[in-house]
Order: sequence, then structure tokens, then C-alpha cells
Amino acid sequence: MIDWQAFLGRWSRELMGTELSKQVVPPLERAEWLGFDPASEAGIAEVEERLGVLLPPSYKAFLLTSNGWRRTTFAIGRIRPIEEVNWFRVENEQWAEIYGEDGSTLEDVEYYNYRDGEGAPDHRAEHMRSLLQISDVDDGVYLLNPEAVTPDGEWEAWFFANWIPGAASYASFAHLMVQEYRSFAKVQKVKGGGGELPRLATPAPNVPRVPAERIRKKMAKAPTLESLIEQMGAVDDKVRAKAVRMFFGKHTGRPRAKRRPDLVPALTDLFYASADADVRCACVAGLTAMAEEGEAPKPLFDALSDCDPGVVVTGISALHYFPDARAWKPICRFVESRGAFHDAGALTALGEIGDERAVPTLTRVLVGSAPNLMQKPAEAACALARCGPNGFDVLVDALTHEDPRVRFAAVVGVDVSGDPRGAAYLDRMEADADARVRQRAKVRMGGWL
Repeated sequence: MIDWQAFLGRWSRELMGTELSKQVVPPLERAEWLGFDPASEAGIAEVEERLGVLLPPSYKAFLLTSNGWRRTTFAIGRIRPIEEVNWFRVENEQWAEIYGEDGSTLEDVEYYNYRDGEGAPDHRAEHMRSLLQISDVDDGVYLLNPEAVTPDGEWEAWFFANWIPGAASYASFAHLMVQEYRSFAKVQKVKGGGGELPRLATPAPNVPRVPAERIRKKMAKAPTLESLIEQMGAVDDKVRAKAVRMFFGKHTGRPRAKRRPDLVPALTDLFYASADADVRCACVAGLTAMAEEGEAPKPLFDALSDCDPGVVVTGISALHYFPDARAWKPICRFVESRGAFHDAGALTALGEIGDERAVPTLTRVLVGSAPNLMQKPAEAACALARCGPNGFDVLVDALTHEDPRVRFAAVVGVDVSGDPRGAAYLDRMEADADARVRQRAKVRMGGWL
């Protein structure tokens, strides 16, 4: 068993001495303690009653030391307090469904081999609808699996992320936390000082795994879209935030989504009524996914002029399915307002629209980007390549720019423009003073891909 107070105290002190300390929210209540006050036995029992299942002992021991946690690694920003834990399928229905379509076919004796605590990078598809979500979704999420319980009552624990893809699974919550600490220490290059880590026995692969005992059989269902839209209009910040989270958890994107024209009026009204930018983002995403083909719902265009950058970016994404020639103007305003921090999607959208009136804005991005944003000049150049003769002329002028990054981007733009004059300019750039520019000039794609 872990001495959670000592282990978490060590993790806190070491993490606060790294760059990750800048990502810790909310601010610490006690110096060098990333946790919170302990949960109560009564509070845990109340949640067990709500969930209909008894929680695993190592997780409960953690909660009785700290009811939740701030950042653990670069990938996890918060372990939730016990009051906020919920079934993964309820908050992330689409994610659970996708990964529930396919998974490991290994026999138990192979599947439950955790490789000395390093985690098994696989998942059982049939377990996806049973998982308990105990952290917020960041670059990954922590999940507990009540379908794989050992005789000591411990549930299998997962670090789950699309980029794995799937799950790195561990014998228990305690095993997961020790390995997450190791990952943190390795990535952040933490050196010595804290003594040995807790030593945990890992159950053998042939130890029986059974479903957790239910204290009531009926499990919670995911809320309907209608109920979530109603809750996104709530006055209470927490109710609204949770509804937004769950709405996006149902979000499948337009290719997979069912058309729901009956929801368009409610989402439209909520978009214009809400002062919450996250709610407006959810409305735009929902309208993009569920509106019928044809004329775009009005909020999709109006989102491009929203005061919140996130809403604008969501509106720009909608243009892929609902093109609007008028969009060049608000997108140019958005790009101009961002200083050096240009959004790649906005630049790409301007290229897809191809309006020559966007050329001045794209020109400023091409020749004025900050040194740490090298990819943006190339994206601006590709957009200029699709903005007619004026855009091509800007690219030609940029071939003689003093900054080799700009020349490199201009070569990319000239190459993908498909303009018949481009070959001669690329021939000349093969003699450029910069090696990268010379090398790129020799790559002839011959048109937009």
C-alpha cells in the first residue's frame, strides 16, 4: 500500500520546481501541495451509492488523503474530486463508441500481463461502456475499469488517449500513479532526492479478473442532446460547463453525425443568447454537425466575427462543410487581430476562398511572422497561391526577401500555385544562398495537392 501523503508530497515538491508549475491551476492553497483537503468517508459512500458500485481501495485511500489533484504530468491537468467523477460513456459518448468498435483479442493471460508495471498498450472494446472517468480530459484521461477487478478489490486503471492509441493499462490506480510519476520525472528530468518509490506487487496475469460488485443494477444513461442544450443555457456556471463538456462528448463531427434539423432553432437561439464563449462554441459545432445540407445556419457566419477566438476558430472549421464567399472579410479581421499568433486554419480558409481582397492580409503574414512561427509564412504563401494573379505576384516579390524563411515560404507557394510561370522562378531559386531554399526549389509538386 502507498503512503499517499509522503508520495504526493514528493511529487508536489518536485513538480513545482519544473516548467509544469506554470500550468498548475487553480493556485496552490498550501505551499508545495498540489492536492486538496481530504474527502470524507461519507462523501465517498454517497458517490458510491450514486454510481451503484464500490470503489477500489487504493483510489479511496488517495481520496482520503486529497480529494482530487492538480497537474500530474504534461498530459493530465486535474484529477477530479470525488463529487465530479462520472461514467466515461456519459461524458464522452462518441469516444466510447468509436473505441468500442474494435480492441484487443488477446487471451486474458496475455492481456493482463502488465510488463512489470509499465502498462499494457491495448484495450478491451467491450469494456469501453463501463469505464469510470476520474480526471478531466486533457492530452489524455484517467479511467478506472470495473470489468477487471482482482480479489483484493482493485480495479484495472487506464491512461487513455487517442495518440497511444487506446489505453496503457495498469493493475490498479496505485500502479497507474507510480508509473505516471516515473513518466513525469523522466520527461521533466527530475534528479534524485526523494528516495525510493513505493513498491507494489503486480498481480499475475492468471489472477482472476471479475466485474465489480454492483450495489444497484441500473446504470446511468447518457443525457439527450435536448437536455444538454437546455442545461447549456443554465445560470449556474458548473451546470453549464458540465453540459458543454458532455455535449462535445457526444459530438461526432459532421461525417458521422445524424442530421437533426429539429435542433437548429434551439442551438441558434442559444448561440445569440449566451454570454459564455464555450456555449457558443458548442452551438457552432452542433450546428455544423447536425444542420441539413444547403444554406448554412446564420450563427456559422456570425461566429467568424465573435469576440472570442475559440468561437471564431470553430466557425472557420464550419466553412469546410458550409462554404461562404463572404467569409474572407471577417477572417482577415481575425488574422489581423492576432499579431504574430496566426491561426493555421484561418490562413488555409482564406486560400480555399481564394478572394484577391485577402492578399494584403496574407502578405503581412508572409513577410512579418515571428521567428518561432516558421510554419505560418508557408501557410500564408500557400493561401496566396490560390488568390489569383495578385497573390502570385506577391510570392514572386518575396523570392528576393532578405529573410530565408520568407524565401522558403515563397518557393512553396510558387511551386503549389500551378501557375505556368512558376517553373522559371523555381529554376532561379535553385541557386539561392540558403541551402533549405535551394533544396525546396528542386522539389516540384507542380500544383495544388
